[in-house]
Amino acid sequence: MKIFSSTIRLNSKNKQEEIRITDQVQAILAESEITEGTAFIFTGHTTTALHLNNTDSALEKDFHEFLNNLVPNNENYKHNKGEYGRNADAHLKSVLIGNAVTVPITRGRLALGQWQTIYFSEFDGPRARLVSVKITGK
Repeated sequence: MKIFSSTIRLNSKNKQEEIRITDQVQAILAESEITEGTAFIFTGHTTTALHLNNTDSALEKDFHEFLNNLVPNNENYKHNKGEYGRNADAHLKSVLIGNAVTVPITRGRLALGQWQTIYFSEFDGPRARLVSVKITGK
């Protein structure tokens, strides 16, 4: 079994946004020369998330509207009263969505569904961000 690791560097432009990273992950997969296995994609930032969803800009907006309704930035959150900022909502959204996705690799391609893309979710931008990608297989 081979293991290949790489990093995607991102610069978010907005407080909240969806960044499609499927093409960058596929490029890393091509560089790895692994044709059968698994891609593990991880964000180590506590105010970001990763997920799979339909490739649709309207749905991207709906996603953030839904999360903002579910987790508004409440001034009563204890974290918002501390020395670390007023971004408790971003941390909570990250916990809800998750910090990693795993995608099968088949014949050298990410085995995503027809409409799926890999999304990096920014909840506390704009910032410079890193996404770790680890490809394992043969």
